[in-house]
Amino acid sequence: MMFRRASVLLSGALVTMLSLGLGTGTAPASDHTAQFSPGAPGAGDPYFGTDGNGGYDVQHYFLDVKYVPATDRLTGVATINARATQNLSRFNLDLQGLTVRSVSVNGRAADWSRTADELTVKPRSGLPKAKNFTTVIRYDGVPQTLGDGSGFIHTDDGADVIGEPHVADTWYPVNDHPSDKAAYTFKVTVPAGLEAIANGILTGRRTSRGWTTWTWDAKEPMASYLATATIGQFDVRAYQRQGIRYWDAFDPDLFTEAVPRTGQQYALSLRVDTDEPSYKRLARTVSVPAAGADLSFWINRNTEPGWDHVFVEAHTVGQDNWTTLPDVNGHTSQDTGPVCPFWLDLHPFLTHYQTAQADGTCTPTGSSGSWWGASGSSNGYEQWKVDLSAYAGASVEVSITYASDDLVQLPGVVVDDVVVSTGEGTTSFEADADPFDGWSVPGPPAGSAPNPNDWIAGTAADAPPTTGEVVEASFARQSEIVGFLSSTFGRYPFAASGGIVDDVDGLGFALENQTRPIYAKDFFTDTINGQNVIVHELAHQWFGDSLAVQRWQHIWLNEGFATYAEWLWSDREGLGTAQEVFDFFYNLFPADDPFWTLAIGDPGPDALFDFAVYARGAMTLHQLRLAVGDADFFTILRTWAKNYRNSNVTTGQFIALAERISGQQLDGLFQTWLFSTTKPVLATSTAAAKQATTTPAAAGSLLERARSGQLRR
Repeated sequence: MMFRRASVLLSGALVTMLSLGLGTGTAPASDHTAQFSPGAPGAGDPYFGTDGNGGYDVQHYFLDVKYVPATDRLTGVATINARATQNLSRFNLDLQGLTVRSVSVNGRAADWSRTADELTVKPRSGLPKAKNFTTVIRYDGVPQTLGDGSGFIHTDDGADVIGEPHVADTWYPVNDHPSDKAAYTFKVTVPAGLEAIANGILTGRRTSRGWTTWTWDAKEPMASYLATATIGQFDVRAYQRQGIRYWDAFDPDLFTEAVPRTGQQYALSLRVDTDEPSYKRLARTVSVPAAGADLSFWINRNTEPGWDHVFVEAHTVGQDNWTTLPDVNGHTSQDTGPVCPFWLDLHPFLTHYQTAQADGTCTPTGSSGSWWGASGSSNGYEQWKVDLSAYAGASVEVSITYASDDLVQLPGVVVDDVVVSTGEGTTSFEADADPFDGWSVPGPPAGSAPNPNDWIAGTAADAPPTTGEVVEASFARQSEIVGFLSSTFGRYPFAASGGIVDDVDGLGFALENQTRPIYAKDFFTDTINGQNVIVHELAHQWFGDSLAVQRWQHIWLNEGFATYAEWLWSDREGLGTAQEVFDFFYNLFPADDPFWTLAIGDPGPDALFDFAVYARGAMTLHQLRLAVGDADFFTILRTWAKNYRNSNVTTGQFIALAERISGQQLDGLFQTWLFSTTKPVLATSTAAAKQATTTPAAAGSLLERARSGQLRR
């Protein structure tokens, strides 16, 4: 709620009324002069009216926090050095949920009140315009994870702090809008044995009495949502390349191999490294006695959440009564995931268990049976057990099945220690005369494409690389990527770099946390995808971090630029030119597709991270490149990054710069590509007039990140 101080002296009664609820226990302060007025409880951004605050400019945050993973409790002291931009009688900070214990301004206790996520601070005397002041806030509580899965994310051994546009006020009091960038110092205390990874340069680490304090210094101005203090067990790797100091933090769990549960061998589904679907069955016929029977096995699965699934199929031999069977131990569900109905075209046989609906979802019933499956990671072995009593007195064919769509795959599935209660088919897949003990690999059902590979009985040496190994191989080129981006956009804007990859299920996105991006593990399906997402987040260090948006409506200046950096990298790597990627997306979406109906130059708060903002933002830059030529285009990018270094930017500023450097009037181009809600008609007949027959790697990687609905950032 916005409220302003009148320009005349308030009456004593009105002052008393406005002071109700101010909560430190100190006597209410009075205004000594009429010219002091409250700062606005918002930064004026029409997308998020209460984000940020007015009346002051933060210069530096010193965050001294202690976090206890066992209780999820955070205790903090935030020291905020700011400069008043008006004569302030009181000012606001943003803070969600946490309990404020005390507030002081310039060393004196201040009155304060809370309304929703707004913390209002009233110092004992007015704060003069252009003068610095220091606010100290002591607070504690359990930080919130936001409804979209971002924010302060509690993990098995700590927390990941990641989100956009909102995350900062879930763990510290803040002027929470990118228009107020500030320097940061982090002092993070955690149980000994854990790491605390924040932005900037590590300046100290000290362990005493079972606690370790990590101190990080980020001197360059930073938007609040880019600050992180990610906590957990990490393998921290520090090194220096071309004058830039790197800190990479990898969860050691990412390197855990799925080894046989017993013996030396197990059954492996293997992984498809090409963009091809698979439908892999490990099958056997079982004679079920009149008293019934059951099948159990141990499974370790690492599949793409929502898009690749594991399930047990069954049908009476000689009949078409196919169904899937639930795991009586509760590891399966009837959730069809976002892959349905899409994958019904890839695997028509699945219509036995799933039915497409008009609203684009699926029901977990089909032409002959019902759906029970599992997706994502099991984080180790889990035992499944299925009841075969429905087939008493008959022979049933059962299949342990792994099915995927036609984009990337994770390592897949291993199965060990199969037990059939009748004895037939019990196996641990050891290397004897018949490792499968009667189980077979019949291939995909009719209608599915042939599998590029299929189930084998093998050892751990036959397993696909672990996610950690793919992460490691992708990050091996990180400094090379920084060098490439520097040659394209100009000098790297910060003193430090690096990245964080935690073993967290369901994160679903990456974020360009300044100098230390955080990446979801699921992006590292192979090194090409891994490198593409690293290119994207590192490009944000220029466009999004050093150059932060003045208002959220200009988000294409972040995402379009970072996406185009991927296209430039693809060209460099020989994996598809920027023109080929542009052509692919131009032809992928017909004129009536919603992809073209969003005005990406002002997408609205609910569509900030819509796929179109990314792809069409990059397409806009490519059209600019074609219009002005390579020499002027890359001069524009380098000048843009240099002239607005460590500041805030708007679309209008970029257009003005492009016109000045190119000498062209470009309003029509940007109107067409940023603000039109219809598919632009290309002025010339190029390769874009032809339907692409292959998917460039950069396009496939972007589509893979987009389809979960959590493409950001």
